[in-house]
Amino acid sequence: MIEKTWDLNRITDRIQMQAIQRRRPLSCTLELTYRCNFHCRMCYIRMTDAQAAPFGRMRTVEEWLDMARQLFDAGVLNLTLTGGECTQYPGFVRLYEQLSKMGFRITVMSNAGAYSDEIRDVFRRYPPSSVGVTLYGGSNETYAAVTGDPKGLDKVAENIRFFRSIRVPVGLNFTVIRQNVSDHPKVAKLCREFDLPYTLITDITGHRYSADYSEAMMCRLSPAERACVACYPPEEIGSAMEEAGELEKELVHFRMPAAPAETPPSAKDACIGSFSGCAIYWNGEMGTCISMRGYHNAKPFETGFEAAWAQLKAEEDKAFIRPLACAVCGMAIDCLHNCAGRRFEGTGSPGEPDPYTCQYVYLLKHCKKRRNDPDAPKAAPCS
Repeated sequence: MIEKTWDLNRITDRIQMQAIQRRRPLSCTLELTYRCNFHCRMCYIRMTDAQAAPFGRMRTVEEWLDMARQLFDAGVLNLTLTGGECTQYPGFVRLYEQLSKMGFRITVMSNAGAYSDEIRDVFRRYPPSSVGVTLYGGSNETYAAVTGDPKGLDKVAENIRFFRSIRVPVGLNFTVIRQNVSDHPKVAKLCREFDLPYTLITDITGHRYSADYSEAMMCRLSPAERACVACYPPEEIGSAMEEAGELEKELVHFRMPAAPAETPPSAKDACIGSFSGCAIYWNGEMGTCISMRGYHNAKPFETGFEAAWAQLKAEEDKAFIRPLACAVCGMAIDCLHNCAGRRFEGTGSPGEPDPYTCQYVYLLKHCKKRRNDPDAPKAAPCS
């Protein structure tokens, strides 16, 4: 579950608390496109136009602007633009400029690897509230291996410096797979040079539309490797990967949590997004968050946003009830990554524990114990 510390002296926290209490939308993610300038081998969404065609079409700028007006009228304040690579959406500059003029607080999620002069210019004129940049390594060689771009890191570093120059807050995420895990010390050094913290992203999921479109399941770390990467400092990444082999032996004692014979009272997942957030995907479908694509079939471009929002709220109790096995599991206090979206991505059902996550939490606890370091890493926040 995702934890949040509330400070009701902050206006943003007060606004969000009010939205949660009223079950009204405050934040929305717009997944503009499946297109991307990188060809990351573990990507969960990137497709060619031909591959994407059976699943729908991208919305036009006019359609997104009409939807944005409905979001504004519904009380949405925060927009997150993502993809694919959102800046690869046709008409991005015009759409971004109009959304900015409407008064939304905009966060841009990006790989920062392909900005034209026109895109930089619109960011200068209408700076986003924040930017989240995903890193895929600490060298051009690793970027070539992971993304297919042999100059990828140079481009990304240049655009991070660009955002710093216009005083836009930048958050960095390092997506870790087998092909770049050894770059952890280089990534840490790069982030120190930028004087920016970074978050490790080790929870890799399969391609949403076809397993044939991604190598994600072959690229992702094992639960033991994830646990060790979380526990060891960057400069000891070699030792971490060696330790993973020994740690994995602990799985001989592991058992998946089981539902009790007597049914305890149900409990709702502590998911902020389920109360006050939503996501609209590139093909016009809508869900509670990016991770829930395919669970809901709300269609806001056909029914209107308010009807789609009402549909999500009507399905909320079913989607966000914690599985009984999780409710009584002895690892529940340590299980910070267990949400409905994570379970849905891992098993196809928000009501089933995800074995990959369960094994990770089990081994993470053992790894911390071995290293005499009881402070578990925190999950990245959802909103």
